[in-house]
Amino acid sequence: MESALAQLDTDEALIGQLLMIGWPGRSSDGAREPIETLRPGAIVYVLANADTAERATAINVGLDGVAHGAGILPLLKAIDHEGGGIQRIGDVENLGSNLAFAEGRPSDHDACQRGAVHARQLRTMGFDMNLAPVLDVNTNPDNPVIGARSFGSRPQLVARLGSAYIRGLQSGGIVAVGKHFPGHGDTSVNSHLGLPVLEVGRRRLDTVELVPFERAIAPDTGLAAVMTAHVALPRIDPSGLPATISQPIIGGILRDDLGFDGLVLTDDLGPGMAAVTDAVPPGDAAVASLKAGVDMLMVIGDRERQTIMRDALLAALISGELPRERVIDAVRHILTAKARAGLLGGEPAVVPGC
Repeated sequence: MESALAQLDTDEALIGQLLMIGWPGRSSDGAREPIETLRPGAIVYVLANADTAERATAINVGLDGVAHGAGILPLLKAIDHEGGGIQRIGDVENLGSNLAFAEGRPSDHDACQRGAVHARQLRTMGFDMNLAPVLDVNTNPDNPVIGARSFGSRPQLVARLGSAYIRGLQSGGIVAVGKHFPGHGDTSVNSHLGLPVLEVGRRRLDTVELVPFERAIAPDTGLAAVMTAHVALPRIDPSGLPATISQPIIGGILRDDLGFDGLVLTDDLGPGMAAVTDAVPPGDAAVASLKAGVDMLMVIGDRERQTIMRDALLAALISGELPRERVIDAVRHILTAKARAGLLGGEPAVVPGC
């Protein structure tokens, strides 16, 4: 860890680690320029990048080579591999949606094995991180975003199956990302189109939305990473800002109250996310996210926006608006995730499995 941190000996290198970027095209060649210029910590796939295991494997080998050639630390290579309708790679076995799985009354062992299968699939293709599981409690049947991606509408069931899935996934050397904190299950607005508003207070959060996250964060599960939700909770943060850039929600609830000391990354901050893009300019959103307690910014599909956010973070670090200690703390969380995935010279971390 310390030797990896020592390699990040410029402000540009530190800030680069805070970025998870998407890239155009169906080969690693399209990622070469942004990797060499931005020096990111991670890269994320969308369906347009690869839809077969053979192509994904070849791209990941290429991405590793590009990162090595650029002289940067190995990239976390992330993908959405939830099962059901959210599975980018179409020619590997699809285990079905979380909801369909939960309706079969599975045991904890069944859920753990589901995670272990996903881990084997992803490791074989060269991935390090799965943007899963969905830990949202889907209490709104009209929810346009979550639906069958959730394990259901009962907090304890979502908590039990989600945590067991995480154990299986992480025992296979894949970094699990629980999403979407603090909860996207009781919304009726698609965050790609507008800002969902969750009109609930802390007592409701503690008994519904936060239950799966609290269990996943507990030491017996040890969730490595959490993804934020682009939802507003005005009874928690009267500013009405999305949770992704809300200090009371990320710093206050996730970091302080739940005690989460792992990696926090945003949902996509690209131009397709109106929930954030309509609220604040991209550079301001980048800095506000870090101030709130986020470690890594996901920016898909807009090369210019990636540069704007990188430059805003760099300027805030140099000016002192963004404390250096906060940036170092964020980078440590990122490096810890990389170490867990075996990217810093060792084997993937050994964690209890099924």
